[in-house]
This record gives sequence, structure tokens and C-alpha cells, in this order.
Amino acid sequence: MSWSETLEEDLRWREAELASLKRITINNKDNESVYRCMLRASWTLLYAHYEGFTKFCWELLLDQVQGNKVPVEKLREDFLVLALEKQFRALRGNLSSAMLWKFFHNDLPQVLHREAMFDPDCRLDSECNLWPNVFERECAKVGIASMALETTRTRIKTLVSRRNDIAHGKSMTIKSVDEYVEYEKAVLFVMHDLAIQVLDILERQTYKEVNNRLRPIAEKVGFG
Repeated sequence: MSWSETLEEDLRWREAELASLKRITINNKDNESVYRCMLRASWTLLYAHYEGFTKFCWELLLDQVQGNKVPVEKLREDFLVLALEKQFRALRGNLSSAMLWKFFHNDLPQVLHREAMFDPDCRLDSECNLWPNVFERECAKVGIASMALETTRTRIKTLVSRRNDIAHGKSMTIKSVDEYVEYEKAVLFVMHDLAIQVLDILERQTYKEVNNRLRPIAEKVGFG
């Protein structure tokens, strides 16, 4: 299955679930109690698919880059930094002069020649509350800037806020299906835009450093 087919398939089942729940909601419009309950359920599901698909895209991207066995030093700088995140975190635990010398003199030159690995604990993180600023910050780590998010930021922020209210048992009401649909359109716009950008990175292999300006990095710090 191609990357495009994989992304389309994941989007398809998510959109089908949203459509099914929306249909049930509309069919119960005359039952106020059920109608309000289904709108709240639809809102919660919409957030779940927004976060779930975002994480799916992030994981697909990093898994494919890792699967291509690209040496760390041949990655574009943003991907390179992410691939080194585990080492950087370990280094931050001890910033003594001796440890810094060891890292730059011994560890870094060796790691740069290894195949890129993205540690599970150091990947992109939704933080269980995928606010617009979190989405933006994490996407930036792999060079993705979402124009779709810029035009829907207020709605995405409201989506997360109201979802939290529902999750915490607060009496928050979505007025109508029409109101819900406006948020659904915004979320799907962001999801589709993310899928397109991930696909573009993978197909064009723009995660690689085209001009190889980082090779070898060790020489830049005087150890080449």
C-alpha cells in the first residue's frame, strides 16, 4: 500500500465514523435530550479523530524516514535535531566540562554516522491536549507549517476547550448540528492539509539535506 493510500484509508474510516454519529444526531433532532447528548458525543469524537489522525501522520512520517535507514548526518537539520533528541536529553543531565568534551569529541561524531532512529520517548507529542500552539510547535520540528491551522485556529482552540469541559463532566451545550458542522469542517481541513504535507515530504524525500551542508558536522566543531 502506498503512503497516499495509507493516509486516505485512515482518513476514510475516521470520516465515516463522524458521518455516522452525525446522522444519528440529526435523526434524533426531535428528542431534545438525545439530540444534546449526541452533539456532545459528536464533539468528543471529533476531537479524538483530530488528535488521533495527527499522531498517525507524525508516526507514519518518522517511521518511514527511520525505515529508509538514512545516516543522521544526511538528514535535514530539523529531522537531524529530532534524531539526536535522546542524546541531547542525556547530555542535559550532566553539563560538566568533561561530559561536554566527551560528547562532542567521541559521541557526536559516532552518532552522526549511524542510521537515524527516532526514540519512542522523543517523538512528536500531542500532550493529550492538542491545542493549536502544541500542533504548531510539534509540526515545526519536522518542517511543517500549517496554513490550514492559521485560518482555523480559533475553532481548533474552542474544540479542545469544549472537549475538556465534556471530559470533565461540565454542562456544556453545542447548540445545533449546524454549529457542530462548522467545527468539523475546520478540523477536517487541518487534517487533510497535514496529510498532504506529510505525503509531500515522503515523496520528495525533503527530510534529507539536499546540499549535504551538514557533512560532516564533526569537522565544524573541529574534530574532523
